[in-house]
Amino acid sequence: MSFPLSLRVDALLPVLLGVTLTRFLAMGHYALQRKVYPGFKTLVFTELLGLGSLFASILRANIGDTAAIVFTTNFLLLAHATLVYHGFGAYVRAPRLATGTRRWLGFCLVVSLLQACDVIFAPDMSRRVIVYSLAMTVLHLRVGVGLLWRARRPLPGLRLVCFSYFVTAGLGVLRLAYALGGYELTYAEMLRADTLLAAFVLVRILQSVLELYAAFTMNSAMLEDELKLATAQIEHMAHTDSLTGVLNRRGLDLAGPEALRRSCGADAPTAVLMLDLDHFKRVNDTLGHAAGDELLRGVARLWTGQLRREDVFARYGGEEFVVVAPMTAEQEALALAERMRQAAAQAHFPALGGRRITVSVGVTGGRCDSLEALLKSADAALYEAKQTGRDKVCVAAPGVEEGENGRLARG
Repeated sequence: MSFPLSLRVDALLPVLLGVTLTRFLAMGHYALQRKVYPGFKTLVFTELLGLGSLFASILRANIGDTAAIVFTTNFLLLAHATLVYHGFGAYVRAPRLATGTRRWLGFCLVVSLLQACDVIFAPDMSRRVIVYSLAMTVLHLRVGVGLLWRARRPLPGLRLVCFSYFVTAGLGVLRLAYALGGYELTYAEMLRADTLLAAFVLVRILQSVLELYAAFTMNSAMLEDELKLATAQIEHMAHTDSLTGVLNRRGLDLAGPEALRRSCGADAPTAVLMLDLDHFKRVNDTLGHAAGDELLRGVARLWTGQLRREDVFARYGGEEFVVVAPMTAEQEALALAERMRQAAAQAHFPALGGRRITVSVGVTGGRCDSLEALLKSADAALYEAKQTGRDKVCVAAPGVEEGENGRLARG
């Protein structure tokens, strides 16, 4: 066999052994010190298989081919490629991963048993090289092509790893073609003279570095995504009322001005509704705070269903709720307020034991006004509704704001 590279497997094996050992130690230390995901743990285990296959290869070169050592060498090498697919597949969420891994490990076992039987019954190195090269090519194509094809979530480093396995699969095809013409080398001679195998080992060394890079970057990407999700959840909790699940005052302070900006940009009016449950204190005093809490949750659910997606709905405090309705004229706001008032009046709330509730609503509107100004105006309209009999909708008069003791007069 002639090949343009002057390479020897026995010279490259110590390098591959050192790289594999370094990978195992680095990944093992990282797994002990940092949070890792199931795919990372599988990749750490593949390093153990890689070390085992290298030691088995060195032992095989010294003691010759026996059924046990041929089986062990083949199975460890083939299983390594199978578990690499499983490890990276876990990160990219490849479908039916566990079932596929079991089946392909069964394939590795069958191939390894066939190789061992060849040693026992009819030793033929050429046949063993053909079988091994064919099996390894299939497994490496599965990693190189299958991961990209079936990945549900591409991550950094995946393409590089897949490309490297496509290269090793190509070398496997070349070695298979060469072995079909006859293979006369013993295993010990193979380590010195099979330059195609040496090229495979050289690429495998480079591939090991890529796998290490990909494992760390994929795990880091997963950690970053988890951190972003946790941060989003914390922000959501900070802006959400824990009792009702709608926005709280802080959430209103953020979402309300944004709704106003949208209306102002479209040169359209914005409506603000302030709603207050009449005589809510009586509910707490007669039925208990648990019933009052359940009533607030029920009202929040009921009113959420009355609103558009672009409307901002928040619990303003106690039994008061606020709606900021962008691009809504006064008549539309009045109709919305009346629907919400009637919906609450007609609803049956189990927490009240058959009792009904009434709601007072203050409505205001404006163009490019500040949220603070609109809230004050709506508050004044709500105060008027409370003072003039409750269970009604009132519209704020232009320039009217609530007096200092207005809130204290509610009940």
